[in-house]
Amino acid sequence: MYNLYQSKLRKDIQHEIYRKPMFTVKLFGKEYFGTIKEKKIWPFVTRRYQIMGIELPADKEYVQKEMVNLRKGFRGKWIFFQLGIINEIVSFENRMLKCDEFKEDMKTFRLGLQNVLQLDYSILPAFRENMPTAWITYDTTKADEEFLRDMNESCRKRIKKAIAGGIEYRIVDKKDYELFFAKRQKTADAKWFNTISKSQYDGLLNYIDHGKWILIGAFLDGEMIAWTICLFDDKMIYCPYGFFDRKYNTIGVQHFLKFKLFSRARENGYTTVDTGGGAPTGFPKHPLAGVSEFKESLGGTKSELYGSYDVVLNRSLYRVFKLRYKLRG
Repeated sequence: MYNLYQSKLRKDIQHEIYRKPMFTVKLFGKEYFGTIKEKKIWPFVTRRYQIMGIELPADKEYVQKEMVNLRKGFRGKWIFFQLGIINEIVSFENRMLKCDEFKEDMKTFRLGLQNVLQLDYSILPAFRENMPTAWITYDTTKADEEFLRDMNESCRKRIKKAIAGGIEYRIVDKKDYELFFAKRQKTADAKWFNTISKSQYDGLLNYIDHGKWILIGAFLDGEMIAWTICLFDDKMIYCPYGFFDRKYNTIGVQHFLKFKLFSRARENGYTTVDTGGGAPTGFPKHPLAGVSEFKESLGGTKSELYGSYDVVLNRSLYRVFKLRYKLRG
């Protein structure tokens, strides 16, 4: 499985664009990089480590010893570590019918796994997921007919409706980069979700403006109604940011744009499109449930991962930090 969270692409973005303090640590025989997040809660400054993309070995005793060493090395300095564990529970094609029994079994297994990891390694399910518990990717070596076959019926109808409605697909000109950010920010404000800041966006443009990325867009009567940023990493295309105008939701513009992206990826020799995380199967109230439903409608493969866990170093401060996070909503 491709480990985006420990890739050079993500490391560069975290360091060069987000300007986050970085660190490295050797764990389970491998060297991992992570980020340090700081938060000022007057009169204190809290710091916490995040290492995403950890692979947990099968040797229980070995993992226990490594976790003890990790705690010894950082106890007294920070509140907690957050580990994003990418071990795979199961992987399946989204086009396969998933009955309610399967979803309930997945939920039961995940909750059981969380209990086992807590008992064996004294780690807690993270109160905030910084690495999703499910990942959705698409094999772009397929022909367009196969893409459409793998999508659900509603998705196919939306794409055909978008094509019949005259929606066009093209690479966005550099002169319109600012328009992309403005429209994305408008969408974010309307839907009440956080997005990349203007300074981070400018840093992203400066960093990847050398053939490492493109902006693709969907247009209707000359108006941009959806865009997606595409970053290139070897044979993979990663899509971290995008937007679509909600007033065109009924004509399937976001489905159309992804369909065109899959075709372009194949034509240019890319084998995989990674659209990022989704909700774990069996948790319909998860914050990413709606996003996941859209991504799964496009077909692709869903990988259920262990997810994010907290290694508590200071229990009292951890409880305060967790409570503050929940109160802020």
